[in-house]
Amino acid sequence: MEIVQARAGMPSARAKGRWIHSAYDPIKEAQAWAESQSYHEGETLVVFGVGLLYHVEALCARLTRTVPVVLVVPDLSVLADAATVRTWGDWIDRVSWAWGTTEAIGERIAEAGHPLRLITYAPAAALHADSHQAIETAMQRRAAAQAGGQLRIAVVGPIYGGSLPITRYAISALESLGHDVRWLDHSVHATSYHQLESLKNSQHRLALQSKYAEMLSRVTMAQLAEDPPDLVLSLAQAPLILPALEHLRRKKFLTAMWFVENYRHLTYWQQLAAGYDFWFVIQQEPCIAALKQAGAKDVRYLPMAADPAVHRPLELTQTEREEYGSDVSFVGAGYANRREIFPRLLCRDWTFKLWGNEWDGATELISVLQRNGARIDTDTCQKVFNASAVNLNLHSWAGTGLDPEGDFVNPRTFELAACGAFQLTDRRTLMPGLFAETEMVTVSSPDELMGKIARWLREPEQRVAMAAQARRRVLAEHTYVHRMRDLLSQIGVTSPDRIGSILRGARQAEALALTATDSFPSLAATLRTFPSTQRVELKQLAAQIRSRGPMGTLSREDLMVLMLDEYRSETKDLV
Repeated sequence: MEIVQARAGMPSARAKGRWIHSAYDPIKEAQAWAESQSYHEGETLVVFGVGLLYHVEALCARLTRTVPVVLVVPDLSVLADAATVRTWGDWIDRVSWAWGTTEAIGERIAEAGHPLRLITYAPAAALHADSHQAIETAMQRRAAAQAGGQLRIAVVGPIYGGSLPITRYAISALESLGHDVRWLDHSVHATSYHQLESLKNSQHRLALQSKYAEMLSRVTMAQLAEDPPDLVLSLAQAPLILPALEHLRRKKFLTAMWFVENYRHLTYWQQLAAGYDFWFVIQQEPCIAALKQAGAKDVRYLPMAADPAVHRPLELTQTEREEYGSDVSFVGAGYANRREIFPRLLCRDWTFKLWGNEWDGATELISVLQRNGARIDTDTCQKVFNASAVNLNLHSWAGTGLDPEGDFVNPRTFELAACGAFQLTDRRTLMPGLFAETEMVTVSSPDELMGKIARWLREPEQRVAMAAQARRRVLAEHTYVHRMRDLLSQIGVTSPDRIGSILRGARQAEALALTATDSFPSLAATLRTFPSTQRVELKQLAAQIRSRGPMGTLSREDLMVLMLDEYRSETKDLV
């Protein structure tokens, strides 16, 4: 760090051309930052970002002395700089330090024994982003391993499109994790929505589509009001507009979006960025920075996956192999780059079959286009994947050749691997973090594609071995269960008082009873009438009390519960 005197007279700091603390008044800046942080009694605050510790001092001044603070120190030299230029007060005695290896830091944090709330002072944390990410990931895995509580999750899917099947896979995964999931399924409105596309006047069409989305947003809010969930999880293109999201926030709903789209191509996120509490995206930088600049508060990388119950090896009949099989195949829509590349595969020493829709006008490919370019269902896709010797997986792009900015890894990559099917895919910058070179064959140019096809058609045993390795990787790391567990653990660590407490089982009957035993014995006795692992909310507790008999037999605690439940019932209306 470079130590520079601030205009107010105290030392400030810069690093890599950026200010870590204010160039004008670091103390006022730190106080404003500390005031913006939320916390609850009983939590341990884990602070990422050292700098000159102005922010840590301001945080300690705001907190009661019973709130533990752990400061993560990935580089002791930074702490030495802070000690050299600043005099520390008594507040420093309240801070615990965590340094060393990622494992050592994780163990030190775990010793706190309280629910953990991560707090990041971004300007300083950015100097050691990799270390902080590794530590946060370790904490999330710890939270996931401890998770046992059941969440109520409302999933808002799209009207139609590629994220619709992903919505189904995510719901199945959440249910398999034991959560209570309600799907607000807007695909039932697809026919009506598509009718609007027949309007010739574009202004009328766009205006009515906008009104339609607004209407579906109101429908969603009404559904949520009737049975409020712990988390509202949207998938890409879910019909929730910004005013609806802002209304949900005012009503204290927690919202998250899994944006399973290329942020460069579909840019509606710019209007919605500030509306969701959490964004999960399939790209890293500069996608994450772009969303934050547009107003998103919390953006995290969450790649695609496969559902092994759907995407799996199949035993095909001879008739099915003849219908769906070929040396080389591709399943997907007719994007510009594919229309330009695939004619080169014709008249070769291999058979080629092309499956999917949106190939109108691709006259050169009519001879290999199956079912006259009709859209095929998921079952047919799995049969093609299993029957083909080499499955091509070229990510869509509006230009010619291969996408020069190709980063995210599409769902087909994971689905093919889960089927135990061999694939050739274009090179993606995020691929090495998901699959090893022994599990996935990539190509860097269309010219390289021809040679790779010829080579791997000559090596069937190696194809099978590589595909088997890729399938093992998917089953171990890349299923929708993995993704949903990661998503919830990340939200849980960031919101320990809400999602985190439920995942830890703090809302289960036995845990609540233990908490209430000393101060509210009557309430504890009522809680113990529930199964010990059942999640108990205010309305269930009130119903149990009402079932016991006349009001005159109720304790003061019982009456307070009933009064709170009446208040809840009167104020729950959202619309």
